[in-house]
Amino acid sequence: MAVLEIPAYADTPVPSAEDLRLAYEVATRSRSTEEHIVRLVSRGEVKFAIWGPGEEVHGVATALALHKACDRAKFGIVPHYRSGALVSMWVRLAGYREFTLDLLRQQFSKDTDKMSRGRQMVYHLDMREFGILPVQSPVGMQLGKAAGYAKGFKVKGVEGSLSMAIIGDGTSAEGDLHDAMNAAAVWELPTLLLVTDNRVAISTTPEEGRGIQDFGVYAASFGMHFVSADGRDFDDVFEKTYRAARFIVETGKPVFMHVHSLPRFNGHSSAADVTYDLKQSDPIIKLGQELVARGVLEDRDVLKRVQGEGRDFFAHHELGNVMARQDEEVRSILDQVRGEPEPPPESVFEHIRAPFPVVAEPASSGQTNITYAGAIRAAIKNIIAHHRGVLWGQDVGRLGGVMTATAGLKKAFPDKIIDAPLNEPLILGTGCGAGLHDDLVVLPEIQFGDYTLNAFHWLVHMGNLYWCTNGRTNFATIMRTPVDPFGGGAVYHSMSIDGYFTPIPGLTIIMPSTSWDVYGLLMSAARFRGPVVCLEPKWMYRQALGPAFPGEPTDPEAITALKKSIMRGEIPDISPELAVPLGKGVIRRPGRDVTVVAWGRAVWTCMAAAQKLAAEGIELEIIDLRTLVPPDMELVYQSVGRTGRLLVAAEDRTFGGFVRQIEGDCTEHFPGLPARALGQKYVPGIAQNLSLEEAVVLTWEDVVHGAHAVIAQKGGVATTRVVEVAPRYFLV
Repeated sequence: MAVLEIPAYADTPVPSAEDLRLAYEVATRSRSTEEHIVRLVSRGEVKFAIWGPGEEVHGVATALALHKACDRAKFGIVPHYRSGALVSMWVRLAGYREFTLDLLRQQFSKDTDKMSRGRQMVYHLDMREFGILPVQSPVGMQLGKAAGYAKGFKVKGVEGSLSMAIIGDGTSAEGDLHDAMNAAAVWELPTLLLVTDNRVAISTTPEEGRGIQDFGVYAASFGMHFVSADGRDFDDVFEKTYRAARFIVETGKPVFMHVHSLPRFNGHSSAADVTYDLKQSDPIIKLGQELVARGVLEDRDVLKRVQGEGRDFFAHHELGNVMARQDEEVRSILDQVRGEPEPPPESVFEHIRAPFPVVAEPASSGQTNITYAGAIRAAIKNIIAHHRGVLWGQDVGRLGGVMTATAGLKKAFPDKIIDAPLNEPLILGTGCGAGLHDDLVVLPEIQFGDYTLNAFHWLVHMGNLYWCTNGRTNFATIMRTPVDPFGGGAVYHSMSIDGYFTPIPGLTIIMPSTSWDVYGLLMSAARFRGPVVCLEPKWMYRQALGPAFPGEPTDPEAITALKKSIMRGEIPDISPELAVPLGKGVIRRPGRDVTVVAWGRAVWTCMAAAQKLAAEGIELEIIDLRTLVPPDMELVYQSVGRTGRLLVAAEDRTFGGFVRQIEGDCTEHFPGLPARALGQKYVPGIAQNLSLEEAVVLTWEDVVHGAHAVIAQKGGVATTRVVEVAPRYFLV
């Protein structure tokens, strides 16, 4: 297969003497900084460090080329942990001189670390004011972020944009690369995917860990253009990077770039042998010699290798005037940072999630005729129209979603409803990347909740980004997915996943049980601009449950017309101002004898059980959490304080499930509380046979038996307090 090369540009700019002097200064400053970090490790002053000595020349040349080819306002990059020199040069070209200070504050985990306040290891950068998107430890995820960020530019119609990700050659074995290559190729994204190749991944060689034999052929198989550069050669890296970046800016098409022959002088990290490797030639020394030959620097200015003893870089090098000045500044910054304060222990509880929007839920009454699916369509329509929303997922456009939740939307918003490749990490990863744009709300849809587990690492990152960046950065990403057993879906189309996701700190998880709530909570999620997971019970999609929306017809003929229009896949008209507050539950049925906490379809199973028990004189008070995380425990405690008994019911398994968390919180709060957790039976899956499915799922009989059990149980709440519940919690 022929490699798709990019021709050279005849008018490629030539770096000026000033450019070259700055590049050399930044390269030597980066080397000095990282070799001092190596010393800190050797002395035990820092516990862990990662670095990239050997990649400085590649880094400064890349940054200079990008500076000359790109519009900074239309640029984003997710760098690698070895990209210190690149980022340092990029921000210096923008006039920012404090990168070394920022970096060392993060290395020492100081309270003054403005990128993470001591929460992240070094080179987990977050400088979005310069287009530097947040870095995470799983090394392949920058690819999905960059592809998604590029998709965001494209959705917004930003011409001349460029989004970039950098990985090491070892990361090319990760599935993240395949995900990003698919996204970039299928969606034709303005993306530069760059592999820096030093022919080793910690200790794994390419022969042991890299299946791609030819990156050019690999790129061509996706129809993607390709460039390759010698990472030791400033001019080659500069010209090839400029070529790639300009091609992307002018055409909007992706490029794969391979930077080869890079040295690695101090091992992968502090977990390896940190001895400086003198067997490899040094690109900084080569660049210095070239700049002397060009008359840009003098011989006394440049780094030279000399005879020395020991493991240390400094023992084997004469720094020259330029690096000596940089080294003096680095030493001064080190002294400053050592004396700065540590983050206070109580700060770990700050920025777990962003504040929720203040929402006043309107009074409601009546019974809606808008189905759950219809309400979702209306919410998506209004999020696109009023919050610059965009949605992608498998079969969401032409088909309208397998649950009809996106029916009619592709016709209304042809550029905002996007059919995606069958690849869950791609769908969610790009959704996260696009969600880094300040003016987008991204709604990735995973076709079945079972397959969200393919993208579990993205859900974890959605939960931790805001905390990891000390509240600087968040994903405006709302993932929706159908869940729970229904209709013989069998093993991989029936999972209840609230037990998997509720333990992820930082995520907001909603599971609405009415049309009113799914609409209102999605509208609040769009205002929130933080990561939200919306779990949608499959049983609900064709149900019209909950109160009527303002303006719904009451005339029988108009009601019939509304129902038929929704069945045809049309989008009902609901006010974009209506919203339901995140984190607030609701009492579906008041009662005096047992508090029942439920969510999703289980709410209606419990309502059916309550009707049966009422005939016996037993009154259940049913609380619908609506938001699973964070749960409205104030409302739960108020109810349990009145009834003195508790059932927690859900479609998911009780074993290790979220029901146990609610039960445990309540029994700790009310010692001696009679309580039971109810849910799916503990078997490996849901059978396709409907009678077998019924034997496993939560039933109204389970709830009746549970209520009898807690009523019969001896004991009770140690101190029962009568608490008035505000009328706003009642929604029947």
